[in-house]
Amino acid sequence: MSLPPPMPAARSSFINVLGWIFVCLAGFATLIGVLQNVMLQLLFVPTLQQQLSAQPLPSNMPASMGWMFAHVIWFFRGFLLLSIITLTAAIGLLLRRDWARRLFIGLMAFAIVYQLAGLGLQWWFMGSMQQAMSWPASAPTQFDASMGGVMLAIQVLGAVMSIGFSVLFGWIIKRLHSAPIRREFRSDPSPAGLSGGAP
Repeated sequence: MSLPPPMPAARSSFINVLGWIFVCLAGFATLIGVLQNVMLQLLFVPTLQQQLSAQPLPSNMPASMGWMFAHVIWFFRGFLLLSIITLTAAIGLLLRRDWARRLFIGLMAFAIVYQLAGLGLQWWFMGSMQQAMSWPASAPTQFDASMGGVMLAIQVLGAVMSIGFSVLFGWIIKRLHSAPIRREFRSDPSPAGLSGGAP
């Protein structure tokens, strides 16, 4: 006497909500990334090359700004590639593919590293920019201190946001590693993953 097939694991609302949120975000980001890269390749890069050949960057420019000018095109290409990968992983989550769960965990870990590294780059860039700025002689004596306060406020706000997003991404990783979610992804995938699930 054959045994009945095992009941599929209940489909959690967490995966459905997470998947659809990132399908929307990554889909929109992919569209924006395609448009940005087309515009950069057709308009920005030729114009920048002409300007640099006619007037090179100043020798006293901060290293952070020079680095950004040299790598700006790769930043947008990387953004597009990451958006496509995230969109693929989000669709895979909705279809309950285990490779998508693992890929999404990797993306969240990368996002944490990116947030913390971006925080360090932000402090480096803002510090270099503040040192390179020269205020007009007619500026009030408190102007330099006021601008320093504004820069510090921006840096602190960026730090709070980076830490907050890192905690959020860490929580998502923890949920995707949980036993109920792993059981859900070990069950046979079916098109029902794109519909609403049990809470």
